[in-house]
Amino acid sequence: MTGATRNRIAWAGVWSRAHNNSRYEELLPRLTNVDRYYVDLHPWWPIRGLRRRIELPLLTIRLGLRYPLMLCTDWRKIGWIRSRVVLDHDDPLFEPAELRALNAPNVAAVVVTSETVKAAFLELGVRSPVHVIPQGVAAAPVDEKRVKAIRNEWKRSAREIVAGYHQPHFEFSDELPSGAQQMYAVDRLFDIMGRARKKEPQLVLWLVGEPSAKVRRFAGRNSWVRLLGYKERSELMDYVAAFDIGLYPRRLDLMGRTSIKVLEYMACGVPVVGFNVEEMRAVMDGKAGIAVETAQAFAAGLVALARDPRQRSRLGRNGRKTAAVFDWDALAEKYRALLDQFFLEDRKR
Repeated sequence: MTGATRNRIAWAGVWSRAHNNSRYEELLPRLTNVDRYYVDLHPWWPIRGLRRRIELPLLTIRLGLRYPLMLCTDWRKIGWIRSRVVLDHDDPLFEPAELRALNAPNVAAVVVTSETVKAAFLELGVRSPVHVIPQGVAAAPVDEKRVKAIRNEWKRSAREIVAGYHQPHFEFSDELPSGAQQMYAVDRLFDIMGRARKKEPQLVLWLVGEPSAKVRRFAGRNSWVRLLGYKERSELMDYVAAFDIGLYPRRLDLMGRTSIKVLEYMACGVPVVGFNVEEMRAVMDGKAGIAVETAQAFAAGLVALARDPRQRSRLGRNGRKTAAVFDWDALAEKYRALLDQFFLEDRKR
């Protein structure tokens, strides 16, 4: 262990030129006490596979020998690390192998994104200390000129009411494996929008992400679907701010995970309509939108907001106020202090 690494914390992980975990994309650069080692995911799959399966494990093992403490963002890597570990665990599955890894002797702490997840882990027998650092949202100002330009480019009439949704890619259910259908399939969303448009034809749907060929064909037959394409995080918030209503059509309850997507809507002052799952908790606590139980109620909520600009403004203001609590800069400061706490404890050992 060198003097340079004795006073530092290490993180290593794969990194894409396109889409990354948005939590780590925002959080890692703000953790000034962490040295970051990125393993680039090369576009050519043989090189990508070598980097995942060989380069990353070897790098992680080497860093675990050099650094007294590592920040880990994948529980499967814990067994590679000889030093102490703080695990940031934003996508829990609550599986037996996962729970065993969280109780490994070198795990100094587990960081989760909600009190609900913390309570679940403690009930399932996790003995490592569990701390909560929620998901956050970047407080960087939206470029209002760019937002206006986006709306001018994609709206075909000033009367249109934009219901927007973003994710990296869009497919129909029959294009996805069964485990991903409830999370990513757009069938339900198209059905909901079709119902809503029967009562409010000014509603249109903007999808920000890469569509499959089948989704492209559907949009070609339905002019109310606008495919805006995949956008880098550096420009994503301007597109979100151009929505009149933000959508959360996922019915799968992820047992307490916080949705960054929902926080982004709120930070941009966009009211939210979504199914009543745990990921909508911030919206309901902040009175920033409508949570529903059925597709019929979802469509009705869209119609109600489309016809009531004052309510949209009121919910949007509530969302901005609530989202300020989840500012990444403030959360990163709390996280840095937490890591330093365990770092000092390790130095006293």
